[in-house]
Amino acid sequence: MTADRTDKHSSVLVVTGNQEFAAACKRHLSAVADLHISTAKTVEEATDTLVAKDEIDCIVSDHNLPDIDGVTFLEVVRAQSPTLPFILLTSDGSEAVASRAISANVTEYLIKDPQNDQWEQLATRIEAAVAYYHDQNKHVKTEARTRTLLDAADDMIAVARDGDFDYINKTGAELFGVEDRTTIIGKPVDEMLSLEMTPSLADRLNDIQQGGQSLDHAETQLSRSDGTRLPVEVTITQHTWSETPAVVLVIRDISDRLERERNLTLKTRAMDEAPVGITIADVSQPDNPMIYVNEEFQQVTGYSEAEVLGRNCRLLQGDETDSEPVREMREAIDAEESVTVEVRNYRKDGTQFWNRVTIAPINQNGAVTHYVGFQEDITEHKEYEQMLRQFRQAVEAAGHAIYMTDPDGTITYVNPAFERITGYESKAAVGRTPQILKSGEMSEDYYEELWTTLSAGDVWEEEICDKRHSGELYHAHQTIAPLTDDGEIDSYIAIQTDVTEQKEREAQLHQYERAIEGSNELIAAIDDEYRYLFANYAYQEFHDLDADSVTGMPLADGIGTETFERVKPYIEQVFAGQTFRYRTTRTRSEKPNRTFEIRYYPLKDDSNDVRAVVVTMHDITERIERENQLASLDRMLRHTLKNELNVILGSAELINEQASSDIAALATSIETAADQILSQADKEREIVEMLSNPSSPTMLSLGELTEQVAANVETEHPNAEITVDVPAIDLTTIPELERAVSELVENALEHTDQDRPEVTITADVTAEVIRLSISDNGPGIPLEERAVIAENAEIEPLLHSNGMGLWLVKRVVTRAGGTIKFTDAEPRGSVVTLILPK
Repeated sequence: MTADRTDKHSSVLVVTGNQEFAAACKRHLSAVADLHISTAKTVEEATDTLVAKDEIDCIVSDHNLPDIDGVTFLEVVRAQSPTLPFILLTSDGSEAVASRAISANVTEYLIKDPQNDQWEQLATRIEAAVAYYHDQNKHVKTEARTRTLLDAADDMIAVARDGDFDYINKTGAELFGVEDRTTIIGKPVDEMLSLEMTPSLADRLNDIQQGGQSLDHAETQLSRSDGTRLPVEVTITQHTWSETPAVVLVIRDISDRLERERNLTLKTRAMDEAPVGITIADVSQPDNPMIYVNEEFQQVTGYSEAEVLGRNCRLLQGDETDSEPVREMREAIDAEESVTVEVRNYRKDGTQFWNRVTIAPINQNGAVTHYVGFQEDITEHKEYEQMLRQFRQAVEAAGHAIYMTDPDGTITYVNPAFERITGYESKAAVGRTPQILKSGEMSEDYYEELWTTLSAGDVWEEEICDKRHSGELYHAHQTIAPLTDDGEIDSYIAIQTDVTEQKEREAQLHQYERAIEGSNELIAAIDDEYRYLFANYAYQEFHDLDADSVTGMPLADGIGTETFERVKPYIEQVFAGQTFRYRTTRTRSEKPNRTFEIRYYPLKDDSNDVRAVVVTMHDITERIERENQLASLDRMLRHTLKNELNVILGSAELINEQASSDIAALATSIETAADQILSQADKEREIVEMLSNPSSPTMLSLGELTEQVAANVETEHPNAEITVDVPAIDLTTIPELERAVSELVENALEHTDQDRPEVTITADVTAEVIRLSISDNGPGIPLEERAVIAENAEIEPLLHSNGMGLWLVKRVVTRAGGTIKFTDAEPRGSVVTLILPK
């Protein structure tokens, strides 16, 4: 073949197995350009034409040929004519074909479009290629130029004649691993290529050299000079070299391709067998359908490959799928970015599962063509997270102190209750050991036994006395459990319940028990079934009860059926929340009678519900005897005192009538003293009667009581100014309170030194007490009399005679459960304050 032509026609060889296309090429190309068209149906026919004719200026070849493909044909042509214009036509836009054609140095690569008239375009490209070809060949006509071009090829190109190498290019020398390519010249080809075939490679080379069928893309191994073998792909075709028949071998190093294929196979297998679901979606198609799903995706979703290919991944969504992660994925796809979300999806059978989805774009030639998706079923993980979150909330909200340590005992976590109970904040406790709580109250044996138990993998549960951050000791019920991982202790968790108050209550209860057991009063408790809960020693002894059997014994068996029926209504009232008190005399066989002041009161729990009734029996037998003796003595003294004072008063009256004025004055003093003694005797009688016969508390209106006192006193002292400023408040107290208030007001008026005495009655009310104050503008109460009343000092002979009235007030206030207080008024006078329980 040569390109040295002088006529104006360009000779074009069209190689195609499609006779209609061949005819069309002759018809159309000749019509639009000055071209001479010849055709060949096969590569073999085309090769014969190229050998027979010397005037071919351009080859136009279909890719799909009957014997080999167009790219292989191109490679054969390039082995003999590196610059001959070669235009390859394909029916589709295969990137693989285009890549191979470009690598083989194709002149033009066109996609046939039956819908458009491409003849002018094809003719234009033929003319341009031929023009360029002729222009280049004007400068390159020697075999040296051909060899230079062959040396520039990326593949090994060798020429063999009669089975031996006659030429190899530079790339061939590199593949053989030799510096001097001439060392290969003359060596048999079948010694360098381990290509096993029938007939043998030597026979096949000879056949091809004689014009037999070419060998196309056979894979074999090339023996290199260092003894290694290199995987290659071989194409062998007939060729005229130095004007004699030969064969040209195009040998391509395919080690990289095989490695890529192995990697691709490995990656494909890895994807197919991956433990997570993998999908690939094609974004070039409408609705981005899935074009690949692996086995794990099918296992997780329940969908088969046939059911999901060609569909969008949204088929996994359902009614309870959150729109937020779906929106995040849509925005990531729009932005051509990767994203990971956790979304609630649905399997084929309708069951829900939590899916951690990661999608990432795949770029080809700078454009996103596909998206790969990874699906991981994290349902168990989400359920564990939920459980862990609930557990942490429970631990954080727990009222018990909870802390965790590593296997060495270093604290890694404390909850808020730990901070509150121990006083150590989290940052002060974490990183330290529980020894910060050590109080020194526990023995070393205690801690040794604790660690022995825990090291054995057992749970420790005991009480402990620890120390707060403030230094204060506290008692706790402590449980420590080892947490294991694969049989090894990973950490410890400790729970402390602060029982300090409980221990204190237990100690108090023991004290109360000792106090109750040692009390002279008879004390017992009864439940709502009228059975003893407990009874102290004094109660047991008086009622002849056995200490071992008293608990649970019916009350009727302890006090007798007759007594029980009498007190049962009272106990029922106490269970209703009331308090009941009465006095009774109990008789016992062959023992003296005893008189008791008995009180029933409710025993309530923390919810204010009555759980039991407590009965206390105070033995007042001796007190009553003393009161009776006192009353008898009082009656006797008052009778004698009145008789004797009446004689004194009668005599004083006679003296006053018959004696001189000086003597009469002395008689008047005698009469005044006698009247005062009689008045004090009357007050003494009131005190004795009150002590002997105590009144029961009753409901009184403090405002009405003080108003009545003021009205009564103003009748006897019309010149006095009495002011009452007392609110309308009710209180339960003894009725003698009115007598005490009246005594204080009368005492202020009787001992005043003012022409118009003033008395003010006020009250100060708090949540607990009432302070009722009587103030005056008189000379005040002497300190000696205040001391006798307020400080229980001994009564001396020279005390003021009005002391008996203050004693009466003192006794009334004491019986009412209150106290009395004396202060000076401003600018003068006294203030007596009665402090009464509300």
